[in-house]
Amino acid sequence: MLTVENILQLDVMHGANVKTSETKGLHNPVEQISVIEVPVENFVRKNEMVLSTAVGCGHDPHLFYDFIQALIESGAAALVLATGHYITEIPEEAIQLAEQKKMPIIEIPWKTRFADIVHRVIRELDHRQDQMTHFSKETQEELLQLILQGANLTKLAGIIFRKLRYPVIFVDQKGKIKGNSPSSQPLVRFWSERFKGLETPDTNHIHGEWKWYGFDGRSCIEIPIRSARKVQGSLFLLLPKGADSKPPLDRAAQIYLDHAATAAALCFLQENVAAETEMRLRSDFVWSLAKGEIGSEEAIRKKADALGYDANRPYVCILGLMEQKNDSETFIREPPLQEILDEIAYTSRSIQRNIMTTRQLDQFILYLETPEQRVIDTVQTFLDILEGRVYERFPEWSISWGIGESRAGINTFRESYLDARTALDIGRRQKGPGHRNFYMDTGLYRALQHLSEHPDMREITWSSMGRLLGYSKQRGIDLVETFTSYLRNQCNVSQTARELNLHRQSLLYRLRKIESLTGRSLLNPDDLFLLQLSIKLWSSKKEDEYRPWGK
Repeated sequence: MLTVENILQLDVMHGANVKTSETKGLHNPVEQISVIEVPVENFVRKNEMVLSTAVGCGHDPHLFYDFIQALIESGAAALVLATGHYITEIPEEAIQLAEQKKMPIIEIPWKTRFADIVHRVIRELDHRQDQMTHFSKETQEELLQLILQGANLTKLAGIIFRKLRYPVIFVDQKGKIKGNSPSSQPLVRFWSERFKGLETPDTNHIHGEWKWYGFDGRSCIEIPIRSARKVQGSLFLLLPKGADSKPPLDRAAQIYLDHAATAAALCFLQENVAAETEMRLRSDFVWSLAKGEIGSEEAIRKKADALGYDANRPYVCILGLMEQKNDSETFIREPPLQEILDEIAYTSRSIQRNIMTTRQLDQFILYLETPEQRVIDTVQTFLDILEGRVYERFPEWSISWGIGESRAGINTFRESYLDARTALDIGRRQKGPGHRNFYMDTGLYRALQHLSEHPDMREITWSSMGRLLGYSKQRGIDLVETFTSYLRNQCNVSQTARELNLHRQSLLYRLRKIESLTGRSLLNPDDLFLLQLSIKLWSSKKEDEYRPWGK
């Protein structure tokens, strides 16, 4: 970075005299140089060195003061003033203003050519730019090679510390510190308090997306780490005490940190690829257990151990199916599947139970460790916590659960999965989405399911239900609900009429219609049982499944 002090040391500046304090502004960076006279307006850019004769001020100290003020507001690095013709003495008020705002005023002899100064400074700027380009390329190659050789984020943080002498930490998107340099304890403490919401630091944006934080009398910079247009984490850099919102980072340091962020992105990417590979292997293993594809107990144990699972513990299979609620006003294209998996992992940790997880389409397959004497309590506690967190974050979604039996033995994963799938299917059919369904509570419906497979039972069921459903659809009268209510009220006509809000004679008409359509008497216990059985079989499956063959 070229500074005002560097330019004063050039041979072309022989005879120059700094009129302001030599401790104020000589380290200002110089990025451009130009010749400007009154008025300044918007012709001067930030960090620009201005050459002038003050010809427009006409020996008027007030006009010269305004000229200095305008240069300061434009962010000029310094004013180089040729005296002896249009201005012979620089007003003291203007010098004091320039000192206060840290913009040096440099006096040069009238005979010094502006063209010589401009030419020499531009050459120096070009030379510095070439050096910076070379430095950038070398830095990029050095840091990327370091990561490719297997360096982790802690080693990268240590290298940054040795290069810039500033402590560093790397943090991922979940708030976990992934690497830190020596002397980084204040940064770790700052991040911990900020992540927990105990600290709300002052924030300023600097250098593009970089942020500056002030906290507890200290300052730090946050640099986002991006990969594939996604923020993977952040680099935090602790500044020396006394640093303000314009931290003491020269251009070389900024370039170095930019490349360090790129190297860190590569490191995050490598970690993500490794983590995704491990997750995929673990997921495939759990799915293989559910499908019963791993034959021997020894093979299951070996694969489980290699993936960090303990297959010898007692597990119960839980199936979860995500569905958008019918009353949700917004249509969500994709369910938050990964977020749910994260919540499942968090919940298992919170109750200190091992869990094995996989996902197939919109369905979650979980094997939750459960004590043999507290299976139901453990599952209910797990689902209570999980649903509380999920529904708070995603109120437009519901999850239906099927819970299998907790079976002893390492070769029972398949059986528990089949139990959970049966419980989920029957539960959704009987209760609708968003409920918990235990396999142990499905005995009646499993019996009905087996019974419904018999051809004679299909014929009996459809002969009754087909006529009832056809009449109900044609007339808009739900005869199935009428009969169900009649049974629920123990065949008491008056109570059934009150429940359905019907006149007694209207109810009797419906009951006679049920008898005429089905050919069965509601006074005959056998006929009554067959009608009730037909309705239960019909309600346990889809209507089309009960049509007898050939109809």
